[in-house]
Amino acid sequence: MMAILITYPQAKIAEKWQQRLAQIAPVIYYPLRKLTFCPLSPAQQHELQRADYVVLTSAFAAKSLVAHYAELVQTTTLVVLSDKIAQLVAGCGQRILVAPEPHQQALIDYLKLLRQPQEQVVALVGNLTKLTVQEGWTLIPLYRNQWTAADVACAQAKLAQLPISRALVTSPSNFNRFWQIYQQTTIPKFVALGETTAKVVRQNGLTVQVPAPQPQLLNAALAILAAPEFAAN
Repeated sequence: MMAILITYPQAKIAEKWQQRLAQIAPVIYYPLRKLTFCPLSPAQQHELQRADYVVLTSAFAAKSLVAHYAELVQTTTLVVLSDKIAQLVAGCGQRILVAPEPHQQALIDYLKLLRQPQEQVVALVGNLTKLTVQEGWTLIPLYRNQWTAADVACAQAKLAQLPISRALVTSPSNFNRFWQIYQQTTIPKFVALGETTAKVVRQNGLTVQVPAPQPQLLNAALAILAAPEFAAN
């Protein structure tokens, strides 16, 4: 039997979408990642504290900031990728600004309009970030996206032999890890959560659909994944 793969935690998928997708085919929720907080050095903490703007593009980075370093950004402007991330850091910083569209280039362009040349930007990122360093920016890794040999073995046992008809991939690393272990001749129909991930899928000679940038990006991607015409294309 063909299955649907979603490289995102099941608990973060709305119940209505879980039910709708389950009516199409068995659904496997497999994030293909382990995120681990990385403590900042004293020098990195000092740099964070003196930043004029702190950029957050992931929910895990936002949660890590709130849990460990909220006191360092009390007078800082936080610039975040989405309303969801803004909610996670509510109460932090002097003010919170949300990018006009939930993708990295929109955030970069938005901050260019706000920032004076002498103002410093710190972006709190993961070790596999695709964020491009801008002039006056410092990227500080706040977490690691890990994938050990044991993780590979577990994923192979669960996914490698299973024919998958549709797959929602939510990051470049999610896609790469899946594609390296997938052994079936059936090529899934891919949906990517954003253009950065879609680009990596295309680089492997595969076709992919990606929803237009919008506040409810995950729901839009799930709608594509669940559409009857998607499987027929």
